[in-house]
Amino acid sequence: MRRKAVWLCVAAVALAAGTLRAADEDTRADDERVLKQAGVASDDAGLLGFFHTSGPSEDDIRSLIKRLGDDSFEAREKASAALVALGPAAEPYLREALKSGDAEIVRRAEECLKRVGTGPSAAVVSAAARLLARRKPAGAAEVLLAYAPKAAGEASEEDVRAALAAVAVRDGKAAPALMKALEDRSPARRAAAAVALARGGARDQLPAVRKLLQDAEPSVRLQTAFALAALKEKEAVPVLIDLLGTLPRARHAPIEELLYRLAEDKAPDGLAGDDEAARKKYRDAWADWWKAHGDKADLAKLAEAGRFLGYTMLVLLDAGRILEVDVDGKTRWQIDGLEFPLDAQRLPGDRVLVAEYNGGRVTERDRKGNILWEKRVQEPLAAQRLANGNTFIATRSEILEVDRNGKQVFAHQRTADLIMKAQKSDKGDIALIVTAGGPGADFVRLDAAGNQVAAFPVDVKTSGGRIEVLANGHVLAPLKDQNKVVEYDAAGKKVWEAEFQQPVAAVRMANGHTLVTSYQDKRAVELDGTGKQVWEFKADGRVTRAWRR
Repeated sequence: MRRKAVWLCVAAVALAAGTLRAADEDTRADDERVLKQAGVASDDAGLLGFFHTSGPSEDDIRSLIKRLGDDSFEAREKASAALVALGPAAEPYLREALKSGDAEIVRRAEECLKRVGTGPSAAVVSAAARLLARRKPAGAAEVLLAYAPKAAGEASEEDVRAALAAVAVRDGKAAPALMKALEDRSPARRAAAAVALARGGARDQLPAVRKLLQDAEPSVRLQTAFALAALKEKEAVPVLIDLLGTLPRARHAPIEELLYRLAEDKAPDGLAGDDEAARKKYRDAWADWWKAHGDKADLAKLAEAGRFLGYTMLVLLDAGRILEVDVDGKTRWQIDGLEFPLDAQRLPGDRVLVAEYNGGRVTERDRKGNILWEKRVQEPLAAQRLANGNTFIATRSEILEVDRNGKQVFAHQRTADLIMKAQKSDKGDIALIVTAGGPGADFVRLDAAGNQVAAFPVDVKTSGGRIEVLANGHVLAPLKDQNKVVEYDAAGKKVWEAEFQQPVAAVRMANGHTLVTSYQDKRAVELDGTGKQVWEFKADGRVTRAWRR
């Protein structure tokens, strides 16, 4: 029953996250400022021209890729140089070229990927996409569709896709360019069109979208299935299950997130390995589950399908850096120059809240590191943006809550002990790890007024960041000196544990797995329900916090 409880709380968290996204603030002023700084006109013509001219055509790039294997050395050299000069626009095609049967094309594609320069920044592309989505000028669907493959894998990809969905339907009719793109030779363009039509509300065109559930390219089937699942289309689920036998384990997380939510405590056992035989066995187990329970599945739970992106945000303490990586470990963005960051939270609008312990401040920054909001606090350990817009902050001796203007609206001092970790729930109660200076520590729960309502001992030794309290009241504690992560129920009874070398922090993810960071090994690791490692990120310095979205 523990898995069912976990999934009930995960569903609540996911729904809350969806509400937060829906209530995201109007970013038009900020987007126009970003474009102005980049020298991009923010009127309709300027936005359309930006996407139309941001890189060569797909045919041009594919022609250059082909010439990497030309008989002429000079032709190969020129093609390599031209692809490197294109920067990020060439990356999706270069990665596709790594699968070529021509060894010379593969070798040169690898070299080009190491040398690609920079084109328009992700922030500029995202800003332009959001403005197009709001204004919906004629021709927006065509230019965004042409640009979509170039955004694949980039930090701006979701903003481009959201914009494409926003312009997918005009006057109740699907954009002709998107309908035509369902049969485009580019897998990225087919997928982008299918997702846009599904998300954009083109209900009359769903039969044409459903055909891509049988597409030859796994990535197209995956993205189409998620888009249709979000519309509670039942036939998308078997397609996602089948992909478990095709895709590597690192790409299973978003599928598992959906399946576990549907299955709850009836889910089959986890994957034993990442070889072909193990993946097929895992796929078959889920196929048997669907055959037995699919008719009774609660399709309303599919509404959050595809919200999970597989991006991991990490805090590198010694480097003073926060970064986000994709499922392949590629850095999507990073913020440097932070002063001993102990905690962070990703906010809507590509912003990050950071507790800078040595800097004596909590800052809200954009992805370039620009400070958008700041609250001076002595040695902050944790910072959390609440649903009401206030910011919850913990220091060694007090917890406080401030509004957007920095005005204090709540404070609670500790006089008999020191705070190590803290978190405030949506219901208003506060969770703390505290120590009186002795060998042990306690988990303490306060009500909204600051009165203690529960407590039990935990062997936590590390300070900084939030303590993970699940929606069902369970507590996930990193026990560094015991080399394990332990889940306690609300009364302090141990209900789950996993061995891990000197854990600093641990969070429970949507797929039921646990994301843990190590004090000694300088890495973040994903553990499945049995404690088996299924993903890791390594760094040169201490990795103190990690979150998956």
